[in-house]
Amino acid sequence: MTRMIGALLALISAGAIVWCTVAARPVPATPQAAPVSEREPWDLLDDQTPPQVEAGRQATTEVLVTRAGRGDLSSVPEGRLDERQRQVKVTIVHRLRMNQADPLAATLRQGTGFPGLIQHFTDDAFGAVKLGGLALVATTRPAPVLVTGGGITTAEFRVTLLRQFSSGALMTLEFNAPGARPLIVVQRTITLMPGEWTVLRTSGIPKPLVEVADQLRFAVGLYPVTVTLAQDSYGFPDAQPQDDFSWGTTLGVLTGVALIVFLVRALGRAWWDRRPNRELTVGMAVIVLVVLVPMVAPEWELAAYIALFVAVPALTMRHAGRVVPTSPPWTTRDMLVVTGMGFLFGLGMLSWSWLHGQLDAATLVVASLVAAVSAAGAAVAFSADLGIRVVVVRLAVLSAEAAIGLLALALWGRALLDDVYPPDSIRLLLALCWALIPIAAVAVATRKWTRAAVVGAVLVSLLVQGWPTEWLNAGSWSLPTVEPELPKVGILPLDPLVRGVLGLLLLVFVLLVLRLRRLGGSLAGLDHPATQANVIVCLMVLYLTPRGSATLADSNVPLPLLAITSIVAWAAARWLLADPPPAVSEPASPEEHRVMVRAALHKRLLLISEQELYRLGRGKLGAGELTMTEFDAQRHDLEAALREHGGHPETALATSAACTPWHNGVHAFVVSLLLSSPFVLVFGWPTGVDLTTVVFDARYLLTLPAFGFLFGYFYPRIRGTQPMTKALYLMSAALLTELSAYVPALFEPDIGVMDKVQVVAIVVGEVALVCIGLGLYWEWRIMHLAGEPWARVRNIRSVRSLATPLLAVIIAAGTTAATSAAGQTVDRILKGDQVSSAPK
Repeated sequence: MTRMIGALLALISAGAIVWCTVAARPVPATPQAAPVSEREPWDLLDDQTPPQVEAGRQATTEVLVTRAGRGDLSSVPEGRLDERQRQVKVTIVHRLRMNQADPLAATLRQGTGFPGLIQHFTDDAFGAVKLGGLALVATTRPAPVLVTGGGITTAEFRVTLLRQFSSGALMTLEFNAPGARPLIVVQRTITLMPGEWTVLRTSGIPKPLVEVADQLRFAVGLYPVTVTLAQDSYGFPDAQPQDDFSWGTTLGVLTGVALIVFLVRALGRAWWDRRPNRELTVGMAVIVLVVLVPMVAPEWELAAYIALFVAVPALTMRHAGRVVPTSPPWTTRDMLVVTGMGFLFGLGMLSWSWLHGQLDAATLVVASLVAAVSAAGAAVAFSADLGIRVVVVRLAVLSAEAAIGLLALALWGRALLDDVYPPDSIRLLLALCWALIPIAAVAVATRKWTRAAVVGAVLVSLLVQGWPTEWLNAGSWSLPTVEPELPKVGILPLDPLVRGVLGLLLLVFVLLVLRLRRLGGSLAGLDHPATQANVIVCLMVLYLTPRGSATLADSNVPLPLLAITSIVAWAAARWLLADPPPAVSEPASPEEHRVMVRAALHKRLLLISEQELYRLGRGKLGAGELTMTEFDAQRHDLEAALREHGGHPETALATSAACTPWHNGVHAFVVSLLLSSPFVLVFGWPTGVDLTTVVFDARYLLTLPAFGFLFGYFYPRIRGTQPMTKALYLMSAALLTELSAYVPALFEPDIGVMDKVQVVAIVVGEVALVCIGLGLYWEWRIMHLAGEPWARVRNIRSVRSLATPLLAVIIAAGTTAATSAAGQTVDRILKGDQVSSAPK
């Protein structure tokens, strides 16, 4: 009987959900503004009635485009001008005519807040004018000029902009709507005189007042207008000529092949021998092809979304289920938390349905109560035979929360069919689906399922799709409007698909780092064939696109900026890891390391004593203070003591100090990161619109620390037999890699010699400071782990011992001086596309 009651209650709950879905009304879309061709100059974007303004006001704007002269360019910073490009001066003159008795004339005459508020007033009164191109100097605005005569006051505001355009580049002028409230004027007349440019296309100008070759005049209201100009002296070719051979394509293919080969080797033969891993590889290869199809066939975009956000999570979860030896430890408490989150999201969707008229409040409340209470009653009826009260209560709460979540999901599906839904709801669903990928990846990497991994994966997936400010934007959860322009990374628009792919690549990089941690758990991991491949893949990925690539993209040097630094990093890492490695006897414990270091210090003392014996013995033998017999006795004693030690005294300082490779690598990475962190002021702070773009932009902060990690991880295998020798080898490899990113700039004839010297000085200073500092730290660390003072190997009373620290200080001072003297050209070379132009 109880089961029949439970089934009936379950049907009632399902019926309430279905009834609400059927009864839901389509949500009306946001009313769109009338097309430009149907507007009058006084129309507002939201179709409001024309506002009232002071009578007698007239606003005109003149835009004059001319070639910038020598006097105009005298204030441009040295190095910013490019003689191969065109420098343009754009003069904007705003005039406002009004009655002499107009209160606005008295306000302008007083000039309260000027000159600080000149830009604010002109942008609000006439609408801001935005101009594309590279800003050579900041926008200048002279003091406004007021002229009164015949009862009319005219206020003139002048704006001057200097821009630089490459050959064939288009100039875009954006005339935005006035932002003053109350409005100062409603209608404006704009006159554009393009000079040596031609109007190529316009937007928002249905009926020009004057349209001739050297002038365009039009009336504009409270809506934006865009005018695009083309250079008169440039002809657009029907087809761009392509070279038969491309360095960029060749090196790009070489880098891709090298990355694939090292990635295959990084996984190891044992990994490939397992059948689930091979099946995962084949499945991912097919999915990658499907995801890449929209690049050539945009109509397959939906298939790409399904492949990335449905097929990949399903494939990875299936793989984790087969590989992880234990079952997920989820309990009813975990299910309560999950359904509780679904309940909160459900309340949000129900609120959206009520606010936007999908269902009225009474219907939503009654249907929600019926669905939740019936579902809870059904759960009680089905679980009453268990006799455990706590379990029954939990199942009832679980069912009620699930019912609310299903009701909200059904209403969201109905809104989706009506094509009016919360704008960010699909992105949220995609983020939750994508979260299954890192959950499965962490489970496979750690061989267990954890709740912390689930929470972390959900948070990371939300950050991959956008920052919290983007998620919490009020417009994201209201009604769909005109889609905003998506930000880009390179040429890729950051839609959910691209963000998901970038997040997947970031996840692969993190998994490689976790694999390094597992392989670096013992010294035997250094001999594993996959270890070097793992490190080289990570290093090549960090150096794929060096900093400064955007600035010098038009360089005349036929050397590509993409991939060349990555290939150099590969070669430098292979050279740095000596083959065969130095003959070093590794200590098995900290105590053995202490004994080896003390023995090395003792033999160093004997060697110094032998040198002193020969140096001082000559004088004492000649003076008769020492007999030959005594000299030979002392020499034989020293030689006998030295023979007991054997080996080189510095061998003990070339070991791992009884620490694991991962432990050493992390220490070296942190120290290198601290040493290189001040240079963020030179190269700029990383920026981005989500987690992946910030990490992508911050890769240059991790390149030298990555070399430091290589130094610590493979310390016994690095060339050299003592810390400072190894550090100098590291500096050679890192310096070659870092400078390879600036080869086009160093061979660019249009860049001055002093600018090139400053670039080299800053790069060399950064690399030398990090590597020498890391070598000194490593020397101290090895002595510290042996319980010996650092002064035993680096005596502060000896000039020779102080040479290296003093060199580091001199390099730091020289780098600081070069950074302080760096001009705009050096900034552009070092920062690349991070250099922000002056305000438009």
